[in-house]
Amino acid sequence: MNKLFITLALLTISVKGFSQQTFTIDEETKQAVYREVVEVPGATKAELYDRTLAWMNIFYPNPNGVIQTKNPETGEIVGKAQFKITGKDKKGTETYDGLVGYTITILFKDGKFKYDITRIHWKLASYYDVSRWMDTKDQYYKQSYVSYIEQTNAYFEKLKAELVAAVKSPKPKKSSDW
Repeated sequence: MNKLFITLALLTISVKGFSQQTFTIDEETKQAVYREVVEVPGATKAELYDRTLAWMNIFYPNPNGVIQTKNPETGEIVGKAQFKITGKDKKGTETYDGLVGYTITILFKDGKFKYDITRIHWKLASYYDVSRWMDTKDQYYKQSYVSYIEQTNAYFEKLKAELVAAVKSPKPKKSSDW
């Protein structure tokens, strides 16, 4: 029984570890992406658009610096944002290892919305797509890339969960009682 429990625990850990060390790669661009179409039955395009703007104003510390395009008529919001990645030095102290930039495009139709998170890149002097962190055969590969992938996946999983929850939740109706 103990052997079975240990085997299952190790299998769970290794599957979880593997899933955290990869990105979904767009077949056309060959770059890392996160995308999903989310159904929100009964919600209008305008309601979904407004809920998303409200979420962006909470999620991003500087939403005006992030949002590049807002178009309620076409049902589109485009933003460019970034977040910090960290590493550990030889003493185990957390170090600043740079920024990961990305573009988020959110499109709306009655009853659904689609988000595309693209151009996910490590902000260096030249464009460095984060999918390159997965190439263990690259001559410049560093073991710290595993941590960068985990941090990037964790950031986008949090973003996705909060976005979907916020957009699926209707705003409470204001009472007309004064």
